[in-house]
Amino acid sequence: MRQTTVPLLVSNDIGLLKHWCKGLHLKSKAPIELSSFTELLARARRKEDIVWLDMNLPSIPAWDSGVWQNLIREKELRIIAASSNPTDSDAIAALDAGCVGYCHAYSDSATLMQINQVTKAGHIWIGANLMQQLIQSANRAATPPAATNANAWQSSLTAREREVAKLAANGASNLQIGEACGISERTVKAHLSAVFEKLEITDRLQLVLKVHGIQ
Repeated sequence: MRQTTVPLLVSNDIGLLKHWCKGLHLKSKAPIELSSFTELLARARRKEDIVWLDMNLPSIPAWDSGVWQNLIREKELRIIAASSNPTDSDAIAALDAGCVGYCHAYSDSATLMQINQVTKAGHIWIGANLMQQLIQSANRAATPPAATNANAWQSSLTAREREVAKLAANGASNLQIGEACGISERTVKAHLSAVFEKLEITDRLQLVLKVHGIQ
């Protein structure tokens, strides 16, 4: 089991560090704060807990640099790339490099907490806009599945799990799913965990591919 440690916040922007601490409710947990990417390289150790990385820091390497291979693939750091000027293309590059999340650096507290919960659970955080684009791309790329296999993914799920899975695969947040189904967010999370386990997948992107017949 992965040992839980305090979050590692990497930024030279004092205001941003304060925003993260407040938004993530870290006042009583004393997160580790680093002021440069060089410090992250020196501080990195195997199986570190979530790393919140300010992409506005100087000397951040390109996403195709071998540095990310060392940090993410070998040292197994779970990095959330946070940008004050996020773009979908940069998000895709970050996720392709192995980051577990990509977001606006100054996301509101509710979003920061959701990102934290999703990534700590071992899943990938993909913002709503990017998720919608991926769904649209998946739909365009998909070939119509054979009639006998079109709904094969549903066979092991309960009626409620199928409902939750379809909503999630179409970009709905846990809050939106809960409102649509008349259940709490905690119950939504429980259903999604069951869905992931039964379908042998680990995150929402794989769920999108499964539900839309790509995988």
